[in-house]
Amino acid sequence: MVSPCVMKTGLRAVMMCGLMVLAACSDPDPQFSPSGAAVSPPSTDISFDEYVRTTRQQIRDVLNRTRFSAEEKPFGASDIDQVVEMRAPYAISPDSESCEIGTSALAPSKGQAVGFLMVHGLTDSPYWLSNIRNDLRTRFPCATFHGVLLPGHGTVPGDLMDITYQDWLETVRFGMDSFGSRIDHIIPVGYSTGAALIGHIYHEEDNAKRISAMIMLSPGLAAKSAQAWLTPYARYVQNWVGQGSEHDPAKYGSMAMNAAAEFYLLTKPFATNDLPEFDVPVFGVVSSDDQTINPGLVRDFICQKVTAPQKHLIWYQGEIPPPGDSANCQAIDQATSKTIEMRTLNHAHTAITMSPTDPFYGLDGSVPDCGHYDENSARSHCQTGTDILYGERNLFDTAPNGTLRRGTFNPDFAGMMDKMTTFITTALTEND
Repeated sequence: MVSPCVMKTGLRAVMMCGLMVLAACSDPDPQFSPSGAAVSPPSTDISFDEYVRTTRQQIRDVLNRTRFSAEEKPFGASDIDQVVEMRAPYAISPDSESCEIGTSALAPSKGQAVGFLMVHGLTDSPYWLSNIRNDLRTRFPCATFHGVLLPGHGTVPGDLMDITYQDWLETVRFGMDSFGSRIDHIIPVGYSTGAALIGHIYHEEDNAKRISAMIMLSPGLAAKSAQAWLTPYARYVQNWVGQGSEHDPAKYGSMAMNAAAEFYLLTKPFATNDLPEFDVPVFGVVSSDDQTINPGLVRDFICQKVTAPQKHLIWYQGEIPPPGDSANCQAIDQATSKTIEMRTLNHAHTAITMSPTDPFYGLDGSVPDCGHYDENSARSHCQTGTDILYGERNLFDTAPNGTLRRGTFNPDFAGMMDKMTTFITTALTEND
């Protein structure tokens, strides 16, 4: 049976339900209430290493109190150490074996004096960019990698009920300022909501001079739903867009209405074209079938808003053609989504950043996304079946019952990373 809090009929229904629905959706489970110890924007007077240390402990304390004290294995085979490792921010220094600090001859092809700032998306964690980070580290061993955890994340989904998008921006600013004087080039890498955040940061103060390129993956520049504008009002009568299983070690399965509202407010300037032009190299990746964000707006952004001559958008073409009124330009690199060998029908929003070899979310990984099935037998088949296909939500109604997992890996991951590396190397060379 579907929970009354799982909303599948659109946000307009929420406004009609009003306070009666809010009462029906109240949940005594502590993970669906603010923990009282939510991750918040870091103080500007602490070091990035201190931020990493204290945030890790904060995540551990909340999860021990709300999850591991009440359940033997709340995240399946993942213990508290692994969950904290996946959700926590991090600071990774250059590889001393591959790079001698101060050797200018290595710059920029090996990442000398380069800092990558990794910014995850809504409801997930730094792990969602870990495959990208690890691949970039092998290609740019002299680079520094800092990953932030957005406020309200990493602990329990109830902590997203109190945050604002300004809290997220404040954390990204802290990440931008965390690189020392040895860093000459900063390259923010944003996934989904993280892409919108780094887009905002680019135009603040002197960041345009510090940013040598931007990487935007499944860019959350606007929500897919035409009813997203209702969320700032709906949050006063409904706590949740939907409540799902909370057994994923790296992300929430539930979406607080407040978080959806703050996402809408964050992205509104992109949708209304109110931001200045982006005179910076931008590398983007998006699926034509993305059911979370608006892919057509990403095309418009790359072709019309990015004025730098170096720009590249990998457009994974699936079932849905580009909107007739969306932009087209030479920067768009169209690639196919369907692959027989990896059983992918198209690319889901959640598929772009993960490698097929990821042990959790890769091909036949240990954490399948089957939350779209309400009936137990269909969900069980999706989790354990041998005839499984991978795709986005637009294919759920036409696939045989129980056979379609939402995609959580990119079959073209290696090809995407090759193109991204070439793009970054060119941007660094021209800005050196």
